[in-house]
Amino acid sequence: MVDMLFESFRKASESTLEMQQDLFRQWTQQWMAMPSNAAGSSGDWGRTMQKRWAETAVQSLNRHREALDAAYRAGIQLVEETFRASDAKSPEDYRRMVEELWRKVFEIFKTQSETQFRDFQSWAEKSIDIQKAAASA
Repeated sequence: MVDMLFESFRKASESTLEMQQDLFRQWTQQWMAMPSNAAGSSGDWGRTMQKRWAETAVQSLNRHREALDAAYRAGIQLVEETFRASDAKSPEDYRRMVEELWRKVFEIFKTQSETQFRDFQSWAEKSIDIQKAAASA
């Protein structure tokens, strides 16, 4: 039962990480696809766009770090609570403790997914704004 708990948590964490990696892969592809001579040969435009992309990258990476820190904290807490499950006095206590652990795993996964979606939405909005600015320049 506990093995299934950790396997579910591992899969959820891997899924979150893969999605974030895909996000950054797409982002860097867009960066490379940006026209080098857009708006004529204005160096100011290029520097401005580079600065906006850099700011977006730093913000995204900081959110990514925070999400990883939260996932590690949650994982450590789950490990600690799993060890406490062995202190159960009866099968009913053990069942209750394991159910609580499952609830926490699902809550963590839900929170990670929601955070990831909000971060992706924010990134997409900023990317669209940058692309619109590039098109109108």
